[in-house]
Amino acid sequence: MKTIRDHDIHFIRFEQADLHGISRSKTVPIGNFLNYLEDGLNFYGGLLGLDVQSLVPSGTGCAEEVCFADHLTVPDLSTFTVLPWVPNTANITVDPFWYDGSPSMASPRLLLKKIINDFDEMGYVCRLGYEFEFYVLHKDTRTPVYQGQPIFVTLKNNFDIAYTYDLMRKMDAAGVRIITQNSEHGPGQQEINLYYKDGLEAADTAFLFKTGLKEISLQHGYIATYMTKPFIDSSASGSHFHISLIDKRTGRNVFEAPDEQYGLSDVAKNFLAGLLKHAKANSIFTAPTINCYKRYRVNSFAPHSATWGMENRTVGIRVKGCRGQSTHLENRLACGGTNPYLLALCTLAAGLEGIKSSPDLPEPVMDIAYDRNDVPKLPFSLDESIQAFENDTDLHCVLDPEFIKLVLAVKKFEVQTAKAQFDDYGTPNFNNRVDPWEWDYFMEFI
Repeated sequence: MKTIRDHDIHFIRFEQADLHGISRSKTVPIGNFLNYLEDGLNFYGGLLGLDVQSLVPSGTGCAEEVCFADHLTVPDLSTFTVLPWVPNTANITVDPFWYDGSPSMASPRLLLKKIINDFDEMGYVCRLGYEFEFYVLHKDTRTPVYQGQPIFVTLKNNFDIAYTYDLMRKMDAAGVRIITQNSEHGPGQQEINLYYKDGLEAADTAFLFKTGLKEISLQHGYIATYMTKPFIDSSASGSHFHISLIDKRTGRNVFEAPDEQYGLSDVAKNFLAGLLKHAKANSIFTAPTINCYKRYRVNSFAPHSATWGMENRTVGIRVKGCRGQSTHLENRLACGGTNPYLLALCTLAAGLEGIKSSPDLPEPVMDIAYDRNDVPKLPFSLDESIQAFENDTDLHCVLDPEFIKLVLAVKKFEVQTAKAQFDDYGTPNFNNRVDPWEWDYFMEFI
């Protein structure tokens, strides 16, 4: 209440992420805030199972099967944030529950919280760091704000310094700690990396950043899009993800083992082996749209195989060169269109299953992975990812049946939508162009 008074807050957004990482919210005048804080706020329960354009797939478990019932959402007070880019407004993240009191485990945030708690019971803190690539386009023309591929070029880092500095200052004021900002390899493409945080707070912060970036961009006359491949001849956008496990009793990094092979502990090796074991199935989360599969091109720095290596940008999982307490893995598989909650969820779920089952860890790739014919390739379409996820029963054991049901229903609906739209869906010709329909479907919200 002191924060509300000090910042003259008039409105509170009750906000949650859907399956795509899109913010879905209700705005509450301050006079009703305490009532909803104590009693919860109803939301349409089926929003977790909508497609990007809010069409309603069947078979999700939260639509026609429950007569399109509401959820009662419970606010998480730890997420209360004053929004520096919206006048007199704060937001709070809510978790969905059914009216009988049971949690809706189709919620990416609730399931992520459960898996983080599983690691906590094992004695580990999950330390997570996010990178985001995105395109900045003129709002009216949807053309890039600059041309070429000027990666790290200072003039293009700050193509509009009023915009880039306003963005970074307001993010800092909201508690989003940015460590670097730079131009990337595509026209109008930028990259911003966030400082690591522990546990669920890292994913909450990433979600806040992705939504806030879109809003601030619109205020400056731009569209910011995480759509993975908006231009077929330009660089795709990725969402690289950094992970280490910390002993919660000693504070030591449990991935570090300088005297062991590769300088990695057995826990780290099993976690890594789990990432590789489930990489194909997890493509349903790391490459969640039909547009994402246009990212996987040879020599594009976008990995197309379930491989790992030391400081190798052509593999799926990179062991970073920094060691000691900074020892960590970088999951390079995720596309720009990835939901940050699901990126953390699928990475931790695969690592957890790896720790439990100790699968064999293949040898690291020491050369260029694109040149190898003996490495497991990732799916090259959303259809293949769906099939891989459906068949990966070991991964299902660390997830939740309600979540699995919803994911499969929504993704199969998206494939059916694409097949109805494109006669050549799934062909090389389809993957060698970006259709205007994809812009209309994905660009604004993803």
